[in-house]
Amino acid sequence: MATIRPEGQPKAPSTKSKVLPIVMNEDQAEKLEVKATEQSSEPEQIERLTPTPPIDPRGGSEPASPSIEHKRLSKFDSTTLRAQMVHEDISLDLPMRPEGPLPTFDQPRGGVIVETKVGNVQFGMPAETIKDCLGSGLMVPQYFVVPTVSFVRQLGPNIGLNVAEFEFPAYCNFFFYKRRVTLIVATEEVKERIKKVFQETLFGPDGCDVSQDFKEGTPKEQMPEMQKELDFFRIFMGKKMQLEDLLDFIVFSDDGVASIEQEDKESGEKKEVLLQWRSSQNSGPEDDGEYVVIQDGYNCGLVSDKVKLPPPPAIPEVNDHVFEPPLFGVTVLGSSHGFDPSGKTSGYVLWLSKRGYMVDPPPHSSAILAQNNIPQSLITGVIITHCHADHDAGTFQKILQEGRITLMTTQTIHDSFIRKYAALSGLDPQLLRKSFHFRPVKIGENIKMRGGMFRFFYSLHAIPCVGFEVFLGDKSMVFSADHMNDPPKIKELHVDGVINDWRKDQLLNFPWHRDIILHEAGIPPIHTPMETLANLPGDVKERLYVVHVSGNAFKPEFELKPAPVGVENTLTLEVEEPENAAALEVLDLVTNIDLFSSLTIQHAREILQIVEVAEYKAGDYVIRKGEEGHTMMIIASGKADVRVTVLNRDDRLKERVSMRQAGKLPRSGEGTPRAVDEEDSQAAAAAMFSDKVGEGEGEDEGHVDVEALSKRKLSMNGGNLLMDHLQNKTHATVKTFTTGDYFGEQALVAPDCIRSADIIARTDLTCYEFRRQDFNWLLHGTSVVAKIERMIMARQDSVWELLSMNSVLRMLTPTQKTQLEQRCEPKFFEAGEEVWTEGDPATCAVLIDSGSFKFEKKAPSGGGRRRAASVFRHLGPPPPPVFYAGTFIGEIDALLEDKPLQTSLVAKAEGQAMVITKKDILDFFTNAPGVLLAMLHTQFVMPTDEAQKTAVLAAEEEAMAKRKELTKRNNIAEDDEGESGEEEGV
Repeated sequence: MATIRPEGQPKAPSTKSKVLPIVMNEDQAEKLEVKATEQSSEPEQIERLTPTPPIDPRGGSEPASPSIEHKRLSKFDSTTLRAQMVHEDISLDLPMRPEGPLPTFDQPRGGVIVETKVGNVQFGMPAETIKDCLGSGLMVPQYFVVPTVSFVRQLGPNIGLNVAEFEFPAYCNFFFYKRRVTLIVATEEVKERIKKVFQETLFGPDGCDVSQDFKEGTPKEQMPEMQKELDFFRIFMGKKMQLEDLLDFIVFSDDGVASIEQEDKESGEKKEVLLQWRSSQNSGPEDDGEYVVIQDGYNCGLVSDKVKLPPPPAIPEVNDHVFEPPLFGVTVLGSSHGFDPSGKTSGYVLWLSKRGYMVDPPPHSSAILAQNNIPQSLITGVIITHCHADHDAGTFQKILQEGRITLMTTQTIHDSFIRKYAALSGLDPQLLRKSFHFRPVKIGENIKMRGGMFRFFYSLHAIPCVGFEVFLGDKSMVFSADHMNDPPKIKELHVDGVINDWRKDQLLNFPWHRDIILHEAGIPPIHTPMETLANLPGDVKERLYVVHVSGNAFKPEFELKPAPVGVENTLTLEVEEPENAAALEVLDLVTNIDLFSSLTIQHAREILQIVEVAEYKAGDYVIRKGEEGHTMMIIASGKADVRVTVLNRDDRLKERVSMRQAGKLPRSGEGTPRAVDEEDSQAAAAAMFSDKVGEGEGEDEGHVDVEALSKRKLSMNGGNLLMDHLQNKTHATVKTFTTGDYFGEQALVAPDCIRSADIIARTDLTCYEFRRQDFNWLLHGTSVVAKIERMIMARQDSVWELLSMNSVLRMLTPTQKTQLEQRCEPKFFEAGEEVWTEGDPATCAVLIDSGSFKFEKKAPSGGGRRRAASVFRHLGPPPPPVFYAGTFIGEIDALLEDKPLQTSLVAKAEGQAMVITKKDILDFFTNAPGVLLAMLHTQFVMPTDEAQKTAVLAAEEEAMAKRKELTKRNNIAEDDEGESGEEEGV
């Protein structure tokens, strides 16, 4: 058994000693020491503090709140760390604890604390987990069990959320409790990975040289000697901090056992708690695993390996509020730090020419924007200032949720970000680099964007960190980022040779003359003392907004104010609109549409020449059902509702006949893709209704056929609600479009396009319109027409509905669904026909539309499925005997790594599948890395339970109908043979 003996919990230090002079004063330390001493006499009780929290050592202020190279993903990827295998389970024969399970505490942000004889042990570490302890008065635990799945991989609002965020638990234990945090990990490999990541996030890149981040020709003496600065911040209590000062590890054995041992320094008594990892006893196909807590020879309770998370911030129902971004300003999403239990962690949206740049977005930033009625299409890019967890975690989540965002920072910080999150997530670094647009910023350059200008600079912090100035018209603002702006200390660093003459002058001459100043504060030497800001002249304080501090830092005598949080408190500067603002807005909207991503600069000029502006009042019809379509529209501002008519099947068929007789519907086989969605649009309308209103784009208009939907129920959130809704109304609003959404694109390629739904302005509405004949001239010779035609055909084949039936693909954003349906090609397979053959190279994936398919696999030479050496190796659920409609099948590892296929896929019964080529699926993963993360190491993704039941029933009914038809034919044949025999006898 692999065992590491961590130090026992330290006694509270004497109040006479000088404790942590860098992070707290002696009065604060004495109060906290008394509280800790009072608790130390009751080691078996849950460790609690009175509401006075610890000092924020790293992020707070005051006594706060304490070409794609698809290579093999990292060996330590979380899905390889679990097992379904027989192993030595020491918990099986143990009696249950007579008093019942040990006390447990569910943390509001996720994770479970178990009270044991060696102290509190926490399972799972979601972002900001220590805020839960500090807010409730619990002492932050010393022992943390790192989940084998360190990031949320399921598609949805929580994807990309780190549930193994060890940075702040380590900071809190070291700087306040003067002890190492102990991380309990699955393997030695995970241990080494965490050490590598933490080394960089705590101390910065090894041998840091930032000369690559300065504009060409900058003299060396006009650059910071970054490694000297980082080394300065490593000095704590007169000693250079080492990783081993903060982190200790316990590694599970191959049998899945970890031992936490302590020895009381006074009595010599040894205490031990064992953790046994095992497969969930009542698990289904998805085995997340569980831990058995063993103490004093008893089974003391179970804790799931999967971290249960609360729902993300609620997104309000569609309303009539329209957010109008300012020409120049900043919205503060949060202005506190990672140790403040009641404050929102800092994050911002900088507005420049009515488009936003998110600065250090917090977790769930997409939901936060939606809460504030800010459409995602208004966000142009993301700026990362540095790679501490309270500043970069939301960016990684945003990449996985949305993909292809534009990331702005220096090359040095970008490289740190890649190394950190490739290691933590298991995604290949090359793939992660390809999943967003990186725009490297150069220190000393004037970077012109959207009619304004950025100027970046390196602040003075524990790891490389950038702040910036931004200008538009005759106004300007500055953001300090995390920064130690303490003039006496800066001068001392110059005397000690840590910084050169140029760096000293640059740091002492902060641009206090800007119109808006966002400046951080906190505990030196990591942050700026509040006293520095309090000593500024009165006119500067009027323009100064302090961030990264909690509310109790603002003493009346300081005469300082916090940055106001919320959209309603957006700080704005009055400037004249740039001359090219209207053109920028048009091009922003067009280039954000995936269909037009291949257009060139030459096309941009022509787009500006053909676009027309259309204004609508609330309640006006933008499109009427049944009329011919000649234009595509993009919403520039406002909201519009898509309304469909509810018809039963008989009325639906009658209307179709009537439209065809009137020449408004092309007949089957006439060559031009069908312009009206017909029954396919019904499914699309249902799928749209179940998605969060206001997201996505695409025409997706149409009737809703209640009978058709009843036959093929969609297993997605809101599906049953949709049925109830539609059966009681004659009209239904199935979707609300907002800024950046588009509709009517089918009219660009289909001359006989008939509008199949009403679109009505919900608010005053401004649209950019493109007429067919103008756009045809523009699109000639491009791939756009083929994309639109493929999308029309995909909607004919109800691809959107198929995606909504799949347990993973149903969670795609509307944009991602549109991107994937453009890549689907229908193909019919006869019974017994092979889709692919074992041993061949992987060339495609499929989404089953109808019929049934199955795997055929040669028996392995060793007999049976091989077991891995460790209990933490996961084989995954076995495939079902038959796959039905809504199943996605594709050997993802083989597609990524050019490996031979492990299975043969065969049509069991004739049917149709949507085929996605290798190139298309890899291109899709590049734009949707979160989907790849959710599907890593899979060979198939099942439909939802409801869709599976419906598909099985439909397949059985179809098989029965075919058997009846075959029997009928056989009977007819026998009768014919009988009659023929009688005739021959005569």
